[in-house]
Amino acid sequence: MNRTYEALVILKAIGTEAEQAQSVARVEEPVKKLNGQVDQSTSWGRRRFTYRIARQQEGYYHWLRFQIEPQRLDELKRLLQLNESIVRFLILTQDEASASSPGADPPVFSERPSGPASRHREYRE
Repeated sequence: MNRTYEALVILKAIGTEAEQAQSVARVEEPVKKLNGQVDQSTSWGRRRFTYRIARQQEGYYHWLRFQIEPQRLDELKRLLQLNESIVRFLILTQDEASASSPGADPPVFSERPSGPASRHREYRE
């Protein structure tokens, strides 16, 4: 039985838009190869990193929602790690992704009263 996952993939931001489209196709290919199905695929565009990652200063962000059997997820991760155009990727189950969806309000941090033992921030939902 297939399970729904979401993945955020950061690709190297080199080349033209056509070359980036080919890189995205190479990201979707392993999912289809492992008898999975890509439901949605959205480009978030090129963004600058806060710090260098794998000698790159910016990356091309791409979001995927796909279905695959849970037993094949480790093989998918291995195939994505072998893809040289991928800088980083993160795969979440749809349950985990919906809990931290972009439309949800971010968590609120408040400072505890000052004192030597209370220098840490308190987390509230």
